[in-house]
Amino acid sequence: MDQLITLRTLPVSALMQKEFHKIKGSCTVAEALQIMKKSSESGLLVEPRNEDDCYGIVTEKDILEKVIDPGEDVHRDPWNTPVFQIMSKPLISVNPGLRIKYALRLMKRTNIRRLTVMEGNKVVGVLNMADVLHAVEELPVHDDHVAL
Repeated sequence: MDQLITLRTLPVSALMQKEFHKIKGSCTVAEALQIMKKSSESGLLVEPRNEDDCYGIVTEKDILEKVIDPGEDVHRDPWNTPVFQIMSKPLISVNPGLRIKYALRLMKRTNIRRLTVMEGNKVVGVLNMADVLHAVEELPVHDDHVAL
């Protein structure tokens, strides 16, 4: 149990992904899907258009809900729909020093699965709920042979 408590108090920077893909908002959804497939990522950061703009994100969920099955009166296709039309924006971002437990609470409260980690105006990482779950899986096995 001590290892789990330690994990929860780690800074976000300890578990965040430092390597992540970015895409321009003008790219098509089909292009985003190709990048996701090649990189095995479920979401891509969308670059700001100018210095007054902010980052966005396009996820598998965005594509499924806004392109593949957007509703009866909406018709989009992945080959002609630019990412900026379906991305989520603005992002919820945190500082790299924020503790994991607070990052998880923020994700739960805002109903999101990933946070961008920023230092100033620069994205330095992405923390996904799966990153935390993988870290828990890596913890030593408990005395009664049940993983924490």
